[in-house]
This record gives sequence, C-alpha cells and structure tokens, in this order.
Amino acid sequence: MSYVKSSLGSDEEILMVARFPWPYHVVAWGSLILLGIVGVGILIWALMLIHFATTESALTTRRVVYKKGLFTRETMELGVSTVEQIELHQGFWGRIFGFGVVEVSGTGDSEIRTHPMADPVKFRRLVTDARAADRAVAVTPAQRAEPAHAHA
Repeated sequence: MSYVKSSLGSDEEILMVARFPWPYHVVAWGSLILLGIVGVGILIWALMLIHFATTESALTTRRVVYKKGLFTRETMELGVSTVEQIELHQGFWGRIFGFGVVEVSGTGDSEIRTHPMADPVKFRRLVTDARAADRAVAVTPAQRAEPAHAHA
C-alpha cells in the first residue's frame, strides 16, 4: 500500500497521484539495453526503478504530499489551506513531452518540490482548485436557525 493511501484521513480523498513521465522510463530501459552488457546499464536501470517505486507525489482534498526513500522515509506534507504559491518548471523537452516539476510553497518556510511528473499543469490546476474549495468551506457562514415565534 502506498504511503499516501495509508495516511489518508477519514474525510480525505486522493485527487491525483503524480507519475513519472514516460521519457524517464525510456531512459531506464534504454540504459539496460544499451549499457547492460558492461554492467553499468543494469545499475542505472535498477536505481531508476527503485527511485520510481519509492517516490510519491500526490494531492488529496486536504494536502499536497511528497514521499521518498527506500530504507529511510522522508515525507513533506503541506495543507492546501496554507498554499500561497504554485510554480511550474518545464524546460524545452518538458514542454514537448508534457512533463515538469511543480513547486508548492506555503506559509512560513514550507515548500514541496515534486519529482518530474507527467501532466504537471493538471497537478497545478488541481492544487489551485483544492485550495479554492478549502477556502470556500472556511468562509461559508454557518446556517442560521430560524427564530422560533410564539403563537398566541
């Protein structure tokens, strides 16, 4: 079970799990095929697959979550209500093949920089939407009870 799924709150849902873009998988398999004979390709391939399997970036209705690590675990979580800025970093090849890195900054010094992900524009849009939905819930006035009128 993934870290994100195992850490969900009772009223929390996963909106998006970021996945590594396909060019990264091509590099891993290409290394195995082209450099596997000399052994270096096997090492590169294995390290990349371990990285793919042990790194998670996700957005839930309440948090932006980033987790990495095989033998140790490092997690960073940022509540959507504290998000102040979202940056998208896409180079030339990222624009061509639809991948990039999203950097989410919150109040104080909190910051999450995701791994390179496929469809980072969608991730950024969903963070913005989750933030707006969270703020709409926070500012919605409580429903007022109608005053009881005494009938004579």
